[in-house]
Amino acid sequence: MEHVLIRKLEHLAGTAKAPRLGYAVEVRDRPGPVHKNGAWEDDDVWVQLHGGLMIAKARISLCWIGEYSNIREIRMRTKGTPLYDMDSFWTGRPKWGYAAVASLKNEQWLPPFWAGPRTYGYEWVRLEDEKKAKSWLDRKDAPRGGELLRADFDSWLRTKKTY
Repeated sequence: MEHVLIRKLEHLAGTAKAPRLGYAVEVRDRPGPVHKNGAWEDDDVWVQLHGGLMIAKARISLCWIGEYSNIREIRMRTKGTPLYDMDSFWTGRPKWGYAAVASLKNEQWLPPFWAGPRTYGYEWVRLEDEKKAKSWLDRKDAPRGGELLRADFDSWLRTKKTY
């Protein structure tokens, strides 16, 4: 199974050599795709910036799926990673609901490429069949205004240390 994790540029972390996302997170007020159908050890995770730029790839190490009664419960599952400290990532999340939290391993930057349809607010998409995988992973031309996102990502990456 393959997945696409969708993040905002300000919710990335790592060095110029490798990302340090740490976790894939789906938090919703009703069961989302991952909560309903799962994610498994060694599933591939493609990382896309909001706007359609694929930038990284990782593998799932372990995935927890469940209900929560306080968003702090989910945030605590990411403790020790940069994601835990990103207040903007956690702000505005449902106070209670359904979540999936998967630890990531083998994180690596990719040569960026454009792919995928509009996300409609999803932060994690399961590519459960060939048609869906093709629609998300086939390379596309940059969207209108895409050069700004690419420039912002390149600039962000240049500011990161190499170690």
